[in-house]
This record gives sequence, C-alpha cells and structure tokens, in this order.
Amino acid sequence: MADAQLAVVPLDRAEAERDATATPWITRIEQHEAWPMLSRMQMLLTVRIALNRIKVRDLLHLQQGQVLASQWSHTNDVPLVVGEVRLGWSEFEVLEQRMALRLTRLG
Repeated sequence: MADAQLAVVPLDRAEAERDATATPWITRIEQHEAWPMLSRMQMLLTVRIALNRIKVRDLLHLQQGQVLASQWSHTNDVPLVVGEVRLGWSEFEVLEQRMALRLTRLG
C-alpha cells in the first residue's frame, strides 16, 4: 500500500450549495441582494414573559404602577423575538423613569 493516495473528489453543485447553507442564513443576511431594502424595514420586537394564573378581570383592573408577579427569574435574560424568530436575549432596565430593554446577546 505504499502507492495508496487519498482520492480528491470534486464537489458537485448540489453538494457545494448544501455546504454553503450549513451555516445559518441569518449570519449571511447582509450578502442577500435585497439587504439594502431589508436593513431599513421597521420591525416589531416582542419580549414575552409568562404570567401564570392571570385572568382577564385582572388585566381590565390594572392600574398605573401596578406590578404583576411572574415565575421568570429576575436573573434570567428574556427572549427578544421578531415575528416568530428569536433574535436574541435581553434584560429589562429603568432609564430616566422609563422601562428600557438591553440586548445582552444575539441568537
């Protein structure tokens, strides 16, 4: 087996495309031909925290400054979502008497 060599097999087009899509599309979004338009689109960001045992009656009687209890730990970051895609993780913060959201990590 002294003459044995490793075979070099060229990738066909399908294999090359499959390899290119192995990385998540969001990491390559800036390469998309529509990126100049997409980058200027306004999006609605959503942060959802589960509130257990809340009733519609409770929502209707909410007063300014009232606090609702959640099972979410205050040390855990909350998911930041655009549509149905989780964009990253965030944390709440108070900034000049207003509620703010700080992005802590992407993905």
